[in-house]
Formats: sequence, C-alpha cells, structure tokens
Amino acid sequence: MKRILLLGAVCSMLSADVKTIRVTPDVIKNYDQIVDIRTPLEWQETGIIAGAKTITFDPSQKEAFVDELSKAVDLKKPVAIICRSGRRSAAAAAIIDNADLNIINLDGGMGSLIEQGYKTTPYKK
Repeated sequence: MKRILLLGAVCSMLSADVKTIRVTPDVIKNYDQIVDIRTPLEWQETGIIAGAKTITFDPSQKEAFVDELSKAVDLKKPVAIICRSGRRSAAAAAIIDNADLNIINLDGGMGSLIEQGYKTTPYKK
C-alpha cells in the first residue's frame, strides 16, 4: 500500500502544473499566451481571442500537439488553453505530462466567454 501511495505521489510530481480557472473577459487579460485548441470551423464560426494561437487538439496525436505548442508559445511561461466548453482544454492539459510546464485550463471555454459579452477577433488562416 505504501508503494502505491509513493508511486502516485511521484507520478503527480512529474506531471504539468495544471490550473483550472473559470474563464471571464477579465481573466483572459492575465495571460500573454493563449492557445485556442478548437477546429478551424469553430474558429471561423465564432472568431478567436485577440492574439490567441490556434492549434487544433487531437488526443490521438499528443506528440504532434505538444510539438506545435512548443513552436507557437514559450513553454517556460504560463500557457492558457481554451476550447468551446472547457472539456477539450482539460483533456489537452491532462495529457501534457511535463513537470516544467505551467498550463491553465480556461474552464467554460469560448461559449461562456462569448455569453459574457466578449467580442472575438475574426479568424484568419
């Protein structure tokens, strides 16, 4: 039993520092690096957060996602991840298993942000 608890503690220390924060227009002002992980169709339908990087998240392509992420943002600084509702961003944050990363899951996603009156920027390829 002690070995299982110790193994669990060690594994949790090796994973990324993931915080889940309820998204609001004021909250997004706190982050210089925001990554929108929705699909191009979703970006076109609703627009994106001004300055956000756009990288579609596919859970079956973890390494490709992390590779794109590392090219788009400075992983030494906090990275906020957003999707439509917060589920995909939570899943993306959970699979990024690097203890050196500071990942913020913006819970509620773009749907909540837009409902709160946030004005998006049109998506351009």
